[in-house]
Amino acid sequence: MTRVSIPVLVTVMLLMFGGVAEAHKLKVFATATGAAIEGYAYFGTGGRARQSEVTVASPDGTVLGKTTTDDEGNFRYDATRRVDHVITVDGRDGHVASYTVAADELPQTLASGGDAAAAKPSAERTGAPIAAAPAASRTGEDADLKAFIDRSIARQIRPLREQIDAYQEKIRLHDVLGGLGYILGLGGLAFGLAQRRKRAGTGASDVTRGAQ
Repeated sequence: MTRVSIPVLVTVMLLMFGGVAEAHKLKVFATATGAAIEGYAYFGTGGRARQSEVTVASPDGTVLGKTTTDDEGNFRYDATRRVDHVITVDGRDGHVASYTVAADELPQTLASGGDAAAAKPSAERTGAPIAAAPAASRTGEDADLKAFIDRSIARQIRPLREQIDAYQEKIRLHDVLGGLGYILGLGGLAFGLAQRRKRAGTGASDVTRGAQ
């Protein structure tokens, strides 16, 4: 084995392992439909992470709940607080991935920051006159309308986000495979040139010995 071929083979092996790791990379996608957070976990190859533990936590690390993906890699969690939800899926064998569902995607009717009192109308907490009730009612109706619109938009956007995410994964894998082919081609060229120089050197030595 020539000195040139050794680094080439090492580079090829690194790219091969990198390609395998990219293909088996765990990904998580989730979106909020009303107070329900729905999503799924999958690998770069397209396979789903089945029966994997799903941990839902707030940004400060407080665990809000746990669930498990089904046989299709899908999961669901019903939010009770209007905070960012960090979804972490443990696909075993060292495969862990996270995805954050922003608080803005959840209904305004949910308690903010875990404070149940925050979700109540201010009139109820402070004992304000009954005359303020119609305004509070209109606010609740506006919140319900916004939640309905958010759910409708989420249903329309989700397929597009899934397609974009899957396309990006496919592009990355193609780049790795393309780089691998390029390196193999250069390695073959370097090996051929080295062998040619070796044969030329051997022939020159034979001619010199014959002349002596």
